[in-house]
Amino acid sequence: MYRFFGEHVQLSIHPGAEVHADAILGNDVSIGPFTLIADGVEIGDGCKIGSNVVIEKGTVLGKGCQVYPGAVLGGDPQISNFEDIPSGVQVGDGTIIREYVTLHRSGKEGGITRVGSKCMLMAYCHIGHDCKIGNEVVIVNSTGLSGHVEVEDFAFLSGITGVHQFVRIGKYAFVGGGMIVRQDIIPFSMVTGEPPRLKGINRVGLERRGIDQNVRSRLKNCVKYLIDPVLNTSQAVAKIEEKIEMCEEIGYLINFIKNSSRGVIK
Repeated sequence: MYRFFGEHVQLSIHPGAEVHADAILGNDVSIGPFTLIADGVEIGDGCKIGSNVVIEKGTVLGKGCQVYPGAVLGGDPQISNFEDIPSGVQVGDGTIIREYVTLHRSGKEGGITRVGSKCMLMAYCHIGHDCKIGNEVVIVNSTGLSGHVEVEDFAFLSGITGVHQFVRIGKYAFVGGGMIVRQDIIPFSMVTGEPPRLKGINRVGLERRGIDQNVRSRLKNCVKYLIDPVLNTSQAVAKIEEKIEMCEEIGYLINFIKNSSRGVIK
């Protein structure tokens, strides 16, 4: 008998699925054939788990998540000589995880790999150990995130892109496809090409999210300083602080750049 979050729980579990007796299931959860749910897994209300899915110990799914066939959640981190330690994965409400996504648990004792709410992880994506993914992030097919990558809210990562460990991708950023990302990508920006280059602001994404036109104009001017070949990054930031009227978004951008440990793509 499974454990439940509440009373009067309704479930749809295919007889071919294996669900551990210590898994905790919410109301209206469905689980497809040949899926394996390990002990201690927590699955929120309304989650739909497809066939041939593996969800390992330490994984917590929020409400209304969808997990498509072949996905593996909570697998061991790909670390040489890794020794089994208690760690896990947490996924927020309403996130969609498509076919054959791999989402690895933390490599630190008690650590968590996190994916926020209302994200879309498309087929064959890989999310490495200790990644931190914000809310409403889209990661397109066959994109891989190495360990400790941080992706902030509302970012969009196009397909077949590889992201180096410890890279940070700022909120509202648009990342083009077929790239290798080795440095941080600033918030509100568009980065495309190979090698990757800062092309401008993510105009379409910012408009869709309701960012004020005046703010978009100021962000555009920030990018002009950052891509000026005469200025290094520190000089560009100094120009931004001197020449551009400050607002919350500009302050966020400046702090992101100043706190970058890998440098930012320009």
